[in-house]
This record gives sequence, structure tokens and C-alpha cells, in this order.
Amino acid sequence: MPDIGDYTETTTLVLNEAGKYFFLLLLSVLAIRLWRRGAKSSGSNRFKNMVLAGVVTVAAAATGYFSMCQSLGKLYSYYGMSAFRAGRLPQASALFELSSKCWKSADALGKKGVCLLLAGNPDQGLQLIGQARTLRHGHGAPFEEFYEGLYLFTQGQRSNSVPLLEAASTDETYHWSVVKLLAVMELDEHNPAEAARLMQPFLQAEVTESDQAYIVASLKLAEGKKAEAQAILNKFPAPGLSPMWQPKFEKLQAEINR
Repeated sequence: MPDIGDYTETTTLVLNEAGKYFFLLLLSVLAIRLWRRGAKSSGSNRFKNMVLAGVVTVAAAATGYFSMCQSLGKLYSYYGMSAFRAGRLPQASALFELSSKCWKSADALGKKGVCLLLAGNPDQGLQLIGQARTLRHGHGAPFEEFYEGLYLFTQGQRSNSVPLLEAASTDETYHWSVVKLLAVMELDEHNPAEAARLMQPFLQAEVTESDQAYIVASLKLAEGKKAEAQAILNKFPAPGLSPMWQPKFEKLQAEINR
């Protein structure tokens, strides 16, 4: 099934680019017509038409130059996000850097910062994310807020991660992931009732992800339903778990075996 978010992003990008180059085309046509008019006129009218034609030509050239720079920046950023979604962080980081060189933007800086953050270079990554936020006059982007919040969560900095995750959850793309992370935090604080409240709208959904499995199995165990909790864990064997979830599953398994 096509990703509707990716489709919408692509469509918006194409329409914006088409509008920009249509305007450039109009400027170019106007410049040509003015040069032709200037060549046919005489006296003071010729001078005025030539000056006007020169001004419009310069405007068209400047518009074309900046349009190309911006378009290349957007193109590199688009392919950078494709690489990021495929898990190719070094390639994504390089593409976002190229995007920033063509057209410096807060999004390109922030996205490269996220790549560095996830690739094990948190100092530089957080610095770039901070620069992106500064360029937006203190405002973050959901993409950056989610991954910065996720990083802080893995570092045990709950008080710092929660505001970022809650801010990112306003974007539908990250809402479900944020709910699960907040539920895991509540479980870590031994608050299964609050975790169940957060997950309540999703408890009947099919368990398809390791974080979801950990939460649902933990809630089943809290209700004393060890067999059901074990059945959920059995669907997610340890070799297939990420390093982030392996210790949590092992701890939960030990609690079930008591």
C-alpha cells in the first residue's frame, strides 16, 4: 500500500516547484518581449525600454539562480529522507549536508542532526538540531522533536524527553510511536494503570511491533495473566530484537518465570 504521507509530500513538492518555474518562465518571456520592443523603439523610449528589459533580465537570472539552488536543496533533502527511512544513515546524512550547501535551511540542518544523533554522534547532532531550532526562532519540527526525545529516552532523561515527545505527537506521523514510548516510561516507573490508560484505544489492535509487544505483555503480566504475556513474547524471539528492547524483554521474561 502506498504511503499517503510520502505521496502528499511528493505532490506538494512537485506543485510548488511547478509554480516557481512557471513564474520564472513568465519573467523570461517578459524580458524577451521588452528586449524586442527596445530594439524597435527609438529616442528616449528606446533607452527606457532597454533599461527596463535589463532590469527584468537581471530579475529573471537571479530568480533562476536561487530557484535552482532551492530546488537542488529540496531534491537532496527528499532523497535524504528516502535514505533515512531505509535505515541508511551515512547516506542520508551526506544528502542532507548537500541539501544544506545548496540551500541552507533549518530542515536540512535538523535532519542531518538527527542522522548524527542516531549514528552515535550525539554532541554534533544535538548542536545541529539546536541550530535548526534557532533558525525557526525557537520552534522545533516534529521529526527532530521525536528523534531527540527518543534519544533522551534511551539515555534515561525522562524529564527532558517527555516535552519533546508530546510536542511531536501533535503530528499524526509520530502519535502512535509517542503513545508507546510514554506507556513504556510509565511501566518503567511501575505505573501499569497509567500505561493501560494511555494504551486503551489501541489494546485491541494486533500486536505487530516489539515495543507494542513489550507493553501489552507487561500489562497482561500486571493482571496476573502470565500465559497470555508469554504467548506475546514468543512471537518476538530475542535474536530479532533491537539492542534497545533486548534487555527489557529479558527482564520481562524473568518476571514471567518467577
